[in-house]
Amino acid sequence: MGIPDSLEYFFLAIVLAASVLCAQAIRVSAPVVAQNLWTLRVLLACLLWLALTGQVAHEGWLRTVDGVRSPLGILSLGAVVLVSVLAFSRFGRLLVERVGPAALVVFQTVRVPIEVFAHQLYQGGYAPVQITYAGLNFDIFSGLTAPAMAWLVWRGKTWRAMLLFWNVFCLLLLFNVASLTALSLPTPLRLFANEPTNIFITYPPFVWLPTFLLPLCLLGHLLVFRWLWWNRGSATV
Repeated sequence: MGIPDSLEYFFLAIVLAASVLCAQAIRVSAPVVAQNLWTLRVLLACLLWLALTGQVAHEGWLRTVDGVRSPLGILSLGAVVLVSVLAFSRFGRLLVERVGPAALVVFQTVRVPIEVFAHQLYQGGYAPVQITYAGLNFDIFSGLTAPAMAWLVWRGKTWRAMLLFWNVFCLLLLFNVASLTALSLPTPLRLFANEPTNIFITYPPFVWLPTFLLPLCLLGHLLVFRWLWWNRGSATV
């Protein structure tokens, strides 16, 4: 697509950072005698998923977007279903118990470099304005406020209702950017007619934005909801 190498390397650095954070969370959650094994399994699972989605994008299959049921949409939906199942599984319970809500909240900081990346793509003419904070995407709010919210949770200085409101609001922002992304693709569902389309996410490595990074952010929100449910008897966190 002609996207500069510097932007590609920046995006790969975001993916790498998110993968390392996931591995560290698993290491903390795993039993002491199995920490290395669990971490290795998660890293291998991430690598396999990234390899699969990257290869599918490389072969050009995701650029078949002339129908409502686009391959990219199916792949992204599959990732969402997978993280939703994980969030409410035994695996999710261990994450909630041993990682804690503060770490789950601060993970959302990863959305800041994601939004900076999207804005740089727009300025270079590779992405439509509506998917950036210069348009209709305000998801950067989630990343900017995550450190402060995490600190309040860690110090026990916030109300449970406040954390719930923040989590719901930021989840809605995530749904907003996912909707803008889908409605900017050249499919029958396309709502935004301005150019360029959002076709860059059908190329590797950028396919990992809707199939890896956004599902990870969703997983974080779902785990916070699970923690809030378990602690519903307390007014504070």
